[in-house]
Amino acid sequence: MAVADTKKLLKGMIKDLNDAYARGQLDSFRQIVTLEADNIAEAWKEGYSNLVNSTKHKNRSFPDIDSIDFKEAVMNSWSDIRTSIENTKGTIRHYDATTIVFNESKMTKKLYDAIKSHMVDFVQEVVGDYKLTGAKEEAELNGAPSKDIPKYAGRSDVGIIKKGTHRLHKGNTAVGSARLALSLKWMSKTRFFKSFLTSKEAKTIQDKYGDLIATWETKGTKKRGLRLSVDEDIKIFVGAGETNKPGDEPEDFSKIFKELKKAVMAWAKEQELAGVKGSVSIKDNAINVAEHTVVTNLKTISGSKVKNKTKGSTRDAKRVSISEAAKSMKGKVRAKGNVKRRKRRVATKRTPAMQPLHLIGLINKKLPETVRKNMQNPGLENQTGRFAESVRITDIGTTAQGFASIGYTYRKDPYQVFEDGRGVAPWSNGQRDPRQLIDKSIREIAAQFAIGRFYTRRE
Repeated sequence: MAVADTKKLLKGMIKDLNDAYARGQLDSFRQIVTLEADNIAEAWKEGYSNLVNSTKHKNRSFPDIDSIDFKEAVMNSWSDIRTSIENTKGTIRHYDATTIVFNESKMTKKLYDAIKSHMVDFVQEVVGDYKLTGAKEEAELNGAPSKDIPKYAGRSDVGIIKKGTHRLHKGNTAVGSARLALSLKWMSKTRFFKSFLTSKEAKTIQDKYGDLIATWETKGTKKRGLRLSVDEDIKIFVGAGETNKPGDEPEDFSKIFKELKKAVMAWAKEQELAGVKGSVSIKDNAINVAEHTVVTNLKTISGSKVKNKTKGSTRDAKRVSISEAAKSMKGKVRAKGNVKRRKRRVATKRTPAMQPLHLIGLINKKLPETVRKNMQNPGLENQTGRFAESVRITDIGTTAQGFASIGYTYRKDPYQVFEDGRGVAPWSNGQRDPRQLIDKSIREIAAQFAIGRFYTRRE
């Protein structure tokens, strides 16, 4: 049942951790927003095209507008757009003739409406006598009561035009990246997926998306809701929706989930195959344990004296009924279960060291910079930065004694010549060994995590 259960659980995960759920959390963080004049012109063009091609205007003719006209209109509004951003509490970081970069403490609809209002003003000027409808006018045209006005915002002319301008998440703080981090946390809270997170299949996800994973810290529970935190600003670009097609970006979740699902299903098939080959199933194992417990308790009771509560005498326990033995066993099993439950309640708090995928990402994020800092004479010295950028954690295993074993690699050609015992004189001189430098750097980073004693090994 491993494969069937896996598909069902993944379906539930996607439903719980949908795009709106992740986007809502991202919108609560500090944003760095970039507007480029050419992208804004394309957004205005798309918004106008939405209006012209809408079914509500299939019998109406609108003027044709060339791309150059949209660009000129944007440039004419550029300084006014800046003023609108400042008036709605956006903080300008950079401004020139083609680019505006600003901060906002969190996403605010009012600010983006102010930016889009200049596009609406331009289109109204182009269409002349025809009055563009807003939510109120659209509701009145459809005979809707005033309480339903908000429902008509997207159907109005203004709403249709504004849909051409999109907020596009890019890079490590994209929505897809956040959904991946949430998904892995969700799996860590699901007993069924515990062994997947330490499997070779999970390592393929870490190797490909480690930088994205390391961007986020996830907390909470499945029942009360998983929450994200991030140590950098959310990066937003404003442009046309045509530039934000699903699957276009490497951090798009449609791509990421395809890879994640592939890895999870490969792992699930192995689990199912292992069960077919003779592993005792969970159900069979439970039956075996119950049978053993009953027999043990029967033997224990049959070799003892049981007091007769009604007559105050004793009798041979061999005559005790199986039902009485079962009651005795039930009490012991319940007591044992209570102990186990108590133990689970006081289980050790999870630390980064107990989450290999997340820990690998965290270390890899800081490793190049730390290695570069530690490259000092008489050891290897940083010149091009290629060596430091090539160093990365590949996996985290466990030794026979239970200690963490951190595997790493680096660009062996040409830097392996500096390794003691493997390198070539005069480069290998006992002070330039890359392994010593990398070990030192890993330990420096790991000091801030609860890893305890660990070993490093070069792959």
